[in-house]
Amino acid sequence: MFINIKRMTAALVLLLGALMLLSSAAQAQLQRMPVEEQIKILKNKLKLSAGQTKKITTILEDQREEMTTAINDNRSDSQAMHTAVQEITIKTDNKIKEVLSEEQVKVYDKMIQDRQAQASRRMKRSKY
Repeated sequence: MFINIKRMTAALVLLLGALMLLSSAAQAQLQRMPVEEQIKILKNKLKLSAGQTKKITTILEDQREEMTTAINDNRSDSQAMHTAVQEITIKTDNKIKEVLSEEQVKVYDKMIQDRQAQASRRMKRSKY
């Protein structure tokens, strides 16, 4: 019986470690795509002008720095990390919308909905 408790404890420790890695991996995925790639996608889908492209590039570069800081500052607390990342994402989306026309905002809102749906699907898959 004592050996079973040791095995269960070891399994629990491994499981918790894996969950922390998954959380970190999910957050890191947000930063995998370079700003240049993000801009290419936004330029294509939103038909950005040169001025809009420059402003949004700055916004995304600022977001990258904030995300890095938030992730590093909250490594030991995955819930705090998740909350910080969400807040930064919402703030960034709002800043980007300020640069866009009404028509572009509609398209961007759809992109946000798609991003949220994709994240939701990933979360559901990771639970199984």
